[in-house]
Amino acid sequence: MGEPNFANRTLWIDDNLRVLRGINSECIDLVATDPPFNSKRLYNAPLGSDAAGAQFDDTWTLDSVKSEWAELQEAANPDLFHTIVGAGLTAGDSMQAFLSFMAPRVIEIHRILKPTGALYLHCDSHASHYLKQLLDAIFGARCMNEIVWKRTSTKSLGTRRYARDSDRILYYVKSSEWTWNQQYRPHDPEHVKKSYRHDDGDGLGRYASEQLTGGKAGGPDAYKPFKGVLPPKNRAWAPPRRDKFPQAAAQRLPDGYEEFGVLEKCAALDTAGLLYWTKNGIPRYKSYLSMRPGVPASDFIAHIPPAAGNEKTDWPTQKPLALYEHFIAASTNPGELVFDPFAGCATSMVAAERLGRQWGGADIDEVATGITLKRLQAHADGSAFLDLSTQTVTLPAQPPKRTDDDAPRRSPNIRDMLWHALGEGERRPCAGCDRSKYYDDFHLDHITPRSKGEPDVDANLQLLCAACNGRKGNRLTMTELRATWGLPMGTTAEVDYSQLGATVEHQVEV
Repeated sequence: MGEPNFANRTLWIDDNLRVLRGINSECIDLVATDPPFNSKRLYNAPLGSDAAGAQFDDTWTLDSVKSEWAELQEAANPDLFHTIVGAGLTAGDSMQAFLSFMAPRVIEIHRILKPTGALYLHCDSHASHYLKQLLDAIFGARCMNEIVWKRTSTKSLGTRRYARDSDRILYYVKSSEWTWNQQYRPHDPEHVKKSYRHDDGDGLGRYASEQLTGGKAGGPDAYKPFKGVLPPKNRAWAPPRRDKFPQAAAQRLPDGYEEFGVLEKCAALDTAGLLYWTKNGIPRYKSYLSMRPGVPASDFIAHIPPAAGNEKTDWPTQKPLALYEHFIAASTNPGELVFDPFAGCATSMVAAERLGRQWGGADIDEVATGITLKRLQAHADGSAFLDLSTQTVTLPAQPPKRTDDDAPRRSPNIRDMLWHALGEGERRPCAGCDRSKYYDDFHLDHITPRSKGEPDVDANLQLLCAACNGRKGNRLTMTELRATWGLPMGTTAEVDYSQLGATVEHQVEV
């Protein structure tokens, strides 16, 4: 597994694709994030709130993403390509554009996660099923749950449909080695009142009574009478282990309890006051509420309300801290690293800080910086939290640069490789205008500009003539460039990277 190449408590205000591509491989324990949903809504924070000025238009068009992205991905990941194209055919251009935006980011998320890592991707019913197909194409069959969070109570009738009051969280893991810490939701008060109705006033708290017998198992003593009482037919005495009781209760049991015979254990439990005798004279053992941390968490979460009170920042689409603390506690251990590429009002980062995890994040909106710093300095109840005079939050001006061994790098002879890929002869065709040019007429060009988040690697480089290179700049896609010449999108010659170092006519460093 890799080492992170950024400090704990780092927040980038930048395109998250640039940031993700700069993070070392397999160094993140958890990505918990709340990206746009493709809900076709414009979100604005109220004036005067901490989030004032924050805005995003959650409506997607093909013009808002790189138009040739799917073409570039077809050869690299056919499943992903067909998923995106299929979504476009089924749900329209907006969904295709949204998935085209999300796909390269999810690819990078998968790369930076450790084998023990996991992804929680927050979405809603507008895009959840399309996003799941996208994630399947990248993660494989690693979807552990599609979690439903009931975000609010229904306040009005739906318009000829059921009311929409829930979100989806897609929970994926990187490998079969994922981290898991069982979480629990609180007991239903009515269940506690009904089932744990006894309390002896001895400081051990409420308890229920449970059977002291089990199936037919054990030695001969398991079927003998205990204090004149025989176990029921086809049952045997089965006294619980010491660890079934709170520590204060377990200390009442004698040393060597684990080696006692069945009837000796029953007697020891009775002496310690850990048996409950019914009105009919049947012994049962005391099962204390304190040993039940709650109801095991399921994929339906209805007990966590939306952010409210002092926690609320008025950031559009803010999610509650308790929800993300739930995810972080389940999928990381103290000290591990959480990353949120759509940081927003820093819910994931604040939750990570509160739970003693390291964190990093990115957001395109500068308003996120002020909200993050303010939330880190105070709990939702206003009490002191993180002292920024002694703890540093890093706000880098540039995305990180990878330092790991498998960081992609440009081949030193890439210009010659691309020249050979164009064919043979003294003059070869330009990918932008199809005109034949001499070797010295070509310029090395990034297919997608680095300013758009693409790396300086072989697969993102091509040769263009001087006229095309100047016309394309960092504004036009290849489709748009060729359109300016009245040409359809052509097929760029492929480079056979397995033949690096083959016949090289020109040794020109770039």
